[in-house]
Amino acid sequence: MATTKQITLEVPEFLTIQQYGKMSSYKGDSKFGKLIHAVSSLSGYSKEDVRSWDVDAVTKISNAYANIADHKEEFHSLIEWNGQLLGYSNIKQFSLGEYVDLENLCQDLENNMHKVAAIMYRPVSKHRFDSLSFTVKQKIKTVNNKVENVFDWYDIDKYDSVVRKDREESFKDFPAHIFLGALSFFLSAGSLYLNRIQYLQKMITEKEMKKTENLLIKSLSATTGAGGGLFTTSLNPIYYQLTDLNQ
Repeated sequence: MATTKQITLEVPEFLTIQQYGKMSSYKGDSKFGKLIHAVSSLSGYSKEDVRSWDVDAVTKISNAYANIADHKEEFHSLIEWNGQLLGYSNIKQFSLGEYVDLENLCQDLENNMHKVAAIMYRPVSKHRFDSLSFTVKQKIKTVNNKVENVFDWYDIDKYDSVVRKDREESFKDFPAHIFLGALSFFLSAGSLYLNRIQYLQKMITEKEMKKTENLLIKSLSATTGAGGGLFTTSLNPIYYQLTDLNQ
């Protein structure tokens, strides 16, 4: 008489950076191979274990993880993580060291996402709010105070690569969708600045500049949206901060 092995799973509230990295590392073309790889990455079971399960079990487990694996990107400038208030590092205030380390780490982003997250989110050293209002979603606490220009309302620790290396391992458990939202915001905000520089240097026309600007602002809006938390009530202040960089 055959017996079916009982499979015990704990479905988390969200996908971590480490889980996302593992799940995204599959390079093959086989959809079954991809399924086995994904279930193994999310469940913690080895690929050999997953291969031994029947198809119905793998399908049910895959469905159980489907919701956490499909979170939309969200950008939050302030987030409480492991009991500590962290703030997003504003591109306008980036040090040369941050740029250099980001450039190097992003050459192998798949394996360095937790290190990049540790650059983007650092402890808040000071804020100017009388009190902070939090929203809790998927056990993640994000600040939802609404202000016009959020980056004027808090300061974070100065960048130190040695300190970052001490912190980066903990970011393997950081929410992947929050990190991806921050990365998307960073890339779009940086592109806004570069687009403006190209126009000022007469490399593109005003019409081309505005067309690209509208597309990038739509991208920023999609990233922030309802999940923007403490971001801004208008994208314009952020845009004009970025254009000030050339002065």
